[in-house]
Amino acid sequence: MSMYINGIGLVCAQHLDRTDGEYQFPTTATTRYEALEPDYKALIPPMQLRRMSKVVRMGIAAAKTALEQAGIEKPDVITMGTAYGCLADTEVFLQKILTQEETMLTPTAFIQSTHNTVSGQIALILGCHGHNFTFVHRGHSFETSLQESMMWLKEVPESKVLAGGIDELTDHAFQIISRFGTYKHSHDTFDIPSEGSIGGEGAGLFVLSAERNESTNAELMDIRLCHTEAIQDELNLFLSSNGLQASDIRLCLLGVNGDSRYDETIKSHVAILENCFMIPFKKWCGEFPTSGIFAFALASKILKENRWPEELVEEKSENIPEMPQHILIYNHYKNAYHSFILLRRA
Repeated sequence: MSMYINGIGLVCAQHLDRTDGEYQFPTTATTRYEALEPDYKALIPPMQLRRMSKVVRMGIAAAKTALEQAGIEKPDVITMGTAYGCLADTEVFLQKILTQEETMLTPTAFIQSTHNTVSGQIALILGCHGHNFTFVHRGHSFETSLQESMMWLKEVPESKVLAGGIDELTDHAFQIISRFGTYKHSHDTFDIPSEGSIGGEGAGLFVLSAERNESTNAELMDIRLCHTEAIQDELNLFLSSNGLQASDIRLCLLGVNGDSRYDETIKSHVAILENCFMIPFKKWCGEFPTSGIFAFALASKILKENRWPEELVEEKSENIPEMPQHILIYNHYKNAYHSFILLRRA
């Protein structure tokens, strides 16, 4: 069953919502991209804002932006994906356990550290009393929320679903995860072949429905999650099940992350897409378990605006193909969580 993307809200290392119609994709010499947070005062009341952690602020801002674009006040369903959850609040709670020697602990920090805090806060602010679920499936968290959205709309087609993914990266988490070789050394960049990737964070919320309207950005045709090593076979099955061949795909947003341990393998999985133009989207948003939100938003905007973001296109202009009817997103997380998402011009 197809779904229509009627609203997009994105808070990450890049600005996609530009009033002047121009994309901005700045890059910095760092191994970590922090989210460029908007002016929250226009979206969240100040008294509520001062009590919110960063990840909650990002989630609510993304949700309100998506709902405003879709022209609705509140969704019928909220489904969220996150791998890290509320890291900053978790750190606060653990720190209090140590400093207070496990005595006289207030429940607030613990309550705000759970993985479903963001979706719960969104529901409270919007007054949404419908189905609300948060998936914690590591590198498949965001994609699983999309799958549930498709199943829900198949059962209740008249529903409006708010789906997305969110992850934050704190200083402590960055230092700890770096010990495992996840991120590059300070002197390396995305384009330098070396072990590790560029760290990232972000929140992406999307209003999905079974009906197309004037605010529709693109059509979500299908999604497939893979845990197998036969990725090429899965890709062939995925395309054929949607009435397509490899030659029909002219643009792929590819989840290579600059890690020399994975990139060549990932590229080999899509080698059958011989006529396809590849854009490595993680070069611009960084690597995090729900990084697919950036590719999902970018693909939707490309299809709606019918133009290329020149900052993303590194090859000469004569090599750029015509605007595609379909965009394939192939993402992975640590070469263990693979996913394909197929979008079509609405």
